Amino acid sequence: MLINGLENNKINAADRGLAYGDGLFSTIKIECGDVIDWPLHLDRLQQGAVRLFFPDIDWQQLQQEVFTAASSVLEQPHYVLKLMLTRGSGGRGYSAEGCNDVQRIISLSAFPDVYLQWQQQGINIVQCASQLGRNKQLAGLKSLARLEQVFIKQELATLNAVEGLVCDEFGNVIEACSANVFIYLNDQWITPKLDFCGVAGVMRARIMKHSAINVVEKEISLEDVNQASCLFLSNALMGIVPVKQYQEKSYSQQQLQRITELQVILKQGSQQ
Repeated sequence: MLINGLENNKINAADRGLAYGDGLFSTIKIECGDVIDWPLHLDRLQQGAVRLFFPDIDWQQLQQEVFTAASSVLEQPHYVLKLMLTRGSGGRGYSAEGCNDVQRIISLSAFPDVYLQWQQQGINIVQCASQLGRNKQLAGLKSLARLEQVFIKQELATLNAVEGLVCDEFGNVIEACSANVFIYLNDQWITPKLDFCGVAGVMRARIMKHSAINVVEKEISLEDVNQASCLFLSNALMGIVPVKQYQEKSYSQQQLQRITELQVILKQGSQQ
């Protein structure tokens, strides 16, 4: 583990990331030492730092630390790098006064090989009873405050499910526990708007930026999901994962073929 560029596994107990979840993080896929989609991760971190009113960050230094850490796993075809930024220590109570040194924490871990299986075979998902609260100030951010996801993961464990769709308090479908959602409805790929809650994922951004993939952002209801001809989940590690069954509704191989075509398009784009 690297903390501020130095090998270390200790952080100040008064750090605001620990005390309040006052920080950001990004989970990044490493392939043979290459940092996949780094520009998109960096852009999201920079936007998040502005929205959280962080002090200045040396982004060039941070990038060098990320690349150095990634180079230590050159022999691994797939690996995971987690990058956290906290506001550091200082201030009294909730006040951020005196917090001038952002802490940079980088850790490495093995890649969950089950994601590769999910990409090829698809997964079954459920509908979660847990809900996401609306907060426009935090919408889209991948902050360190993840208690909602902890609750959702606990619900999934009780249901013996690997993933599930989650709505906001008004019944709008927002995302899964650890992934964004795309549905195919009325000859159109649609992904939920994240104006009030949810995480704007890096893979989501990559898909939406691809010139060969036309995606519309709009509110999605449970009825929309039920009427959709297919759907998939995405995040930076798992890529595109087809949903082969949602609740009691199963999708045919012909329907899932549309998602396979997207996987091919996205893979070809990453090789150009």
